Amino acid sequence: MKRLFATIIAIIFVAGILFFYLMPPQKEVIETESPYNIDTYNRDKKKILIFSSKGGGGHTSVTNALYQYLEHDYCLGTSYIIPHILKSIDVFQKFSNEKVTFEDMHNWLAKKKWFSLLNLEYNLGLWFFALNRKNIEKSIEEYLLAYPPDLIISVVTVANGMVLSVAKKLNIPFLLIPTDLDAFAFLNQLDNPKYDKFHIALSYDKKSIRKQFEQKKIKSDYITYTGFPVKKEFLEPSIPKKYIREAFAIPNNKPVILLMMGSLGSDELLHFSKELSKLSISAHIIIALGKNEQIKAHIEKIKFPEHITKTVLGFTDKMPAIMAISDLFITKPGSVSINEAIYTEVPILLDNTTKTIAWEKFNSGFILDTGIGEVITKYNQIIPLVTNLLTDKEKRSQIKKNFQKLTHKNPEQEIRLLVKQILNK
Repeated sequence: MKRLFATIIAIIFVAGILFFYLMPPQKEVIETESPYNIDTYNRDKKKILIFSSKGGGGHTSVTNALYQYLEHDYCLGTSYIIPHILKSIDVFQKFSNEKVTFEDMHNWLAKKKWFSLLNLEYNLGLWFFALNRKNIEKSIEEYLLAYPPDLIISVVTVANGMVLSVAKKLNIPFLLIPTDLDAFAFLNQLDNPKYDKFHIALSYDKKSIRKQFEQKKIKSDYITYTGFPVKKEFLEPSIPKKYIREAFAIPNNKPVILLMMGSLGSDELLHFSKELSKLSISAHIIIALGKNEQIKAHIEKIKFPEHITKTVLGFTDKMPAIMAISDLFITKPGSVSINEAIYTEVPILLDNTTKTIAWEKFNSGFILDTGIGEVITKYNQIIPLVTNLLTDKEKRSQIKKNFQKLTHKNPEQEIRLLVKQILNK
């Protein structure tokens, strides 16, 4: 039944894409309010426009971090590029009378872990953007002329080749900050760029990451290694671990396992919780539901033995503090969660039990190559891997050393410096 339903959704998706390509809608920019912060718009501050997305939690998380870093010195604005600028080509808004967006559908598929459809969506998106490049560039140009920035920052995928063309035409500096370790989707139509006001901020100077940029003939002169833009709370832990444990009623004598499948949550939390209830060692499990609150009732029905205690959390802004007290982090292969764990130096156990989204395949290899965790490919691996990572002192000691080898710069300092250099040229 699920397979049939997924097939129907795929057919509708493809049919919708074809319909709007063969019968293109009006190309004018949809009128929107100014994206800039009204509290700082009229002050003597340079304007930075961030192109972001609500498709997945990663873009939003990075956008929020950039606001923390930059809003004191600059007038910031955010535009969600598909609903704000490219609304006229959003199939789902057209079919639903603007009640459902493309990003809403993306998030629903991600929560259901229907990765085959997500991969189809991704490939169709590359094709669709290529076919509609001129119209998309026209819409972006009209938007930038209406709300001119002193600097464009993009944390979105697919559209950056078009953004660069318009930025070059209008002589606006452009900073690309990929929110995935695998930057392939961010480099769509960015082949051998030539614009001296184009810049890329990358997280790590690793050969596996540099390779993609070399393939696109992107010069190293455009690249600055800044670290990954995590929220400031991950860089400056302010609450002692003792008080964090007390706040969440976590016993002092138990290791803490944090189970989280992204800010949107995932039905996979239920499967992992059931497996973790079989642990033979003493532990406290924090199950972070994200925005998937409806699964809470099912998790509460799971019977955990006395030696395993648990905390079930909804969406929370206390994640930096929670991660700081965790001894093991079980998560999906999303780049933001992985980087938050890197800055907190908590060993990672990555869920790879089902087909992976195209842009997250890279992350499993990255975890194994850097030696900062392990990857789960089958449910029956959960208990032995969790037990080993919690009890093997030599293994944990090596992982700690591996974190220290993985040079991660302070992104707040580096990005502030890079932006200042760009705007002062």
